Amino acid sequence: MFIPTGLYDTAVTITLTHGHDGRLARVRYDNAARGNCFDTTTLHRLVDTLETAAADGTCAVIRLDMAGRHFCAGWDTSSFTALAGATREEVAADLRASDTAVARIRRLPVPVVAAVRGRIIGFGVGLLSAVHLPVAAADARLSLPEARYGFAPAGVGHTIARSVPRPHAYHLLTGVAEATAGQLRDWGLVARVVPDDELDAAVDDLVDALLAVPGATLRAVVGVVESSLATGTADQAYDISARTIVAGPATRGTTG
Repeated sequence: MFIPTGLYDTAVTITLTHGHDGRLARVRYDNAARGNCFDTTTLHRLVDTLETAAADGTCAVIRLDMAGRHFCAGWDTSSFTALAGATREEVAADLRASDTAVARIRRLPVPVVAAVRGRIIGFGVGLLSAVHLPVAAADARLSLPEARYGFAPAGVGHTIARSVPRPHAYHLLTGVAEATAGQLRDWGLVARVVPDDELDAAVDDLVDALLAVPGATLRAVVGVVESSLATGTADQAYDISARTIVAGPATRGTTG
């Protein structure tokens, strides 16, 4: 399989730390010098780290910190030169593989919270769509420059086509317009928008509020939401909810 990789992988740092007696995992992605862009290697490193964090049964919330001024500047353009030697089938396979990696973030059993500031470009839209609870600064802007390189976005195009009104999808995917933070909120791509200088405090407050919910309940809520979206039915939600009801304090005659 053709797998383009960037020239800057070794400069990217991804760290995992824990807080609140292990209930909070903080994953920091730092490629700030290049706007937090990704290539195949760094994407898989990030996803592997997030899965490692969620695999700890004590973990209830993951906070994803994207270093620097921008959430994500997209895919590492230094890898584009390798595309000249790839077949259509190889490129399509790699596009599917990157979307499969992003889908692994959506399938994490605990919610991922992230502060979204600055630029969200190209592939960054896919990453944003995988975060369960993104909170945006008012200065956040989303843009899709792929058309200027002469190609149409694939997975990102699918995400935008499903998430935003049709005329706006064309506006964005042709690269003739960008989306504001307010539009991202209205389209459901971020949970809320706050003033730029209040972003970190707002994410702190959200994390604290989530940590006040029992970890098993948070995992169950994620299961209800994601299974409902994935299947279009409530079948799995019934079983997940029943498990929490049977185990919950209300049915055990206890409070607190």
